[in-house]
Order: sequence, then structure tokens, then C-alpha cells
Amino acid sequence: MGDKPRAELLDGLRSLYQTREYADLVVFARDGSRHPVHRAIVCPRSQYFSDQVQSKSREGTDGHITLSDDEPEVVQLLIEYLYLLDYEPNISAVAEDASSHGDSSDTMSVRTEGGQYGQVYGTSAISAFGGPQSPFSQVYRTRTESSLTVHAIPTSDFHGTFGRTANRGRKTHRQDPSPLATTAPRLALHARMYTAGHKYGIDGLKTLALDKFKIQLTRHWDSPELAEAIHVIYDTTPSADKDMREAVADVLDMHSRLLDKPEIEVAIMEINGLAYELLRRSKRIEPEYMG
Repeated sequence: MGDKPRAELLDGLRSLYQTREYADLVVFARDGSRHPVHRAIVCPRSQYFSDQVQSKSREGTDGHITLSDDEPEVVQLLIEYLYLLDYEPNISAVAEDASSHGDSSDTMSVRTEGGQYGQVYGTSAISAFGGPQSPFSQVYRTRTESSLTVHAIPTSDFHGTFGRTANRGRKTHRQDPSPLATTAPRLALHARMYTAGHKYGIDGLKTLALDKFKIQLTRHWDSPELAEAIHVIYDTTPSADKDMREAVADVLDMHSRLLDKPEIEVAIMEINGLAYELLRRSKRIEPEYMG
């Protein structure tokens, strides 16, 4: 498919999302907010929506689905992802969060220029349809600068940022925040979006949420939101789902002073298996006097 046909297709999806023209299904959040959607868009992307539509059709109650277990913002962003292959947290909520943390800088992500950053993660919109030079970004220029950017970090890979080396038996780490990290942490939100991806069978959303979560950790590893995000991850995803748990263990392992924070201490004590994982990681590097 050439660039122009691809751009027209994606522009059409954006138009459907913005106007909701031809919508034939309504998704309700628990606060009563309604989101008209198109079955032909959401059902092929999510087995949950497909099953719900078929079940309600057999029962004669088709026409609406209520997602009562999820926060309204999560429902909104879930639908946004199904159309735009990306999601952007509510701007007002981000601004309020940033203000409460005493940071008045721009809350939007920095758009990555072509070739500036090396490693592209997951199945975000850009990586699905091409790199930074893809015309995809032209299609969505009307959105804020943080949307549909390449979710990447500088050319040193993520494990370089979240890795560790032995230096006289002590861990060292690099402080290299990703330029894509927003001012407001939103760690708990990205954790909930990851959970939504698992719950509704949308693997691309899981990958994107994980990417965003990791990017935010490069800047906000000491955020008060981290403890809440840890609880969300461990309480709402199966133990076999390791990706988010690895990201949590990585940041706790790298920034050991986090273990002195009361809310982190409570999380470690309450969450089964987390303390053992941190202990296991501490054995990976032996002090020099042990060697």
C-alpha cells in the first residue's frame, strides 16, 4: 500500500472517531458517559467486544455495552486507541497533576524527529505503519504534539537505562530521562491501560501502555504514583504476565532508595512474590570481597 492510500485510510478512521458518524453501538462507562462506536472497528480489534455484541444480539438487547469495572478515563482512552492506535491522557487531568507536583513545564511529549532516537518499541501507531519518516504523522497533525509519536528512548537501549553494573559491589545507574516523558507521571493510568489491554484482548494496547509506562519511569521513578501503579499491576494482571512486573522490579532494583519510602514498603509487604523477586535480583551481582 502506497503512502497516499494509507494516509487516506487513517484519515478516515480519525474522521469516524471525531464525528462518530454511522456509529451503531454505544459503550457506556460507569459514570454514565456514552461513547458511540462502530462495530466494524471495535469488534475485529477486541474479542471481548465481539463476544458481547454477538451475545447481546442473540438476547435481543444489542445496541449498547457497559464497562462498569473500569474508570471512565480508561474507557475513553481504550476507545481512542481502537481508532487511532494511540491514546493521550486527559489534558486537564494531566495539567492538574503536574500543577500538584509543582512542575509548570509543558505536559506534552516531545515529538521525535526522524533518526534522532534509535530504538522503537512495540506496536504503537508509528511503529506499525513505519518509522519517524512515515506520512502517518502528517495525517494526525491536528492532534496535540504528544500524540502518535514514536515511543522511543535515546539510542542506548532501555536495559541500558534500567540496567546496572558492578562497581565495588554497589549498583550504579544512569539518569537519562526520555525526552518523550511527560511532566505528569500518569504511571497508574498506564498500568490501568495495560490491564485493559489484557482484559479486553487487545495486545497492541498492552504493548503501547508498557512502552509509555517505561518511558515515564525514566523521569518519574520516584513519583508517589509508583506505589499505586505497583498495586494495579500485581492486583489486576495474571502472575504469568511478566512484562509490567519486570519493569516494576527493574526500577525498584535500580533505585534502591525507593525501598525506604513507606508506601513502597507497604506494597512490597502486601504483594506476594515481589520481595522474593527483589531478593533474587540482588544476588545477580556479588560484592568484590565475595569473589
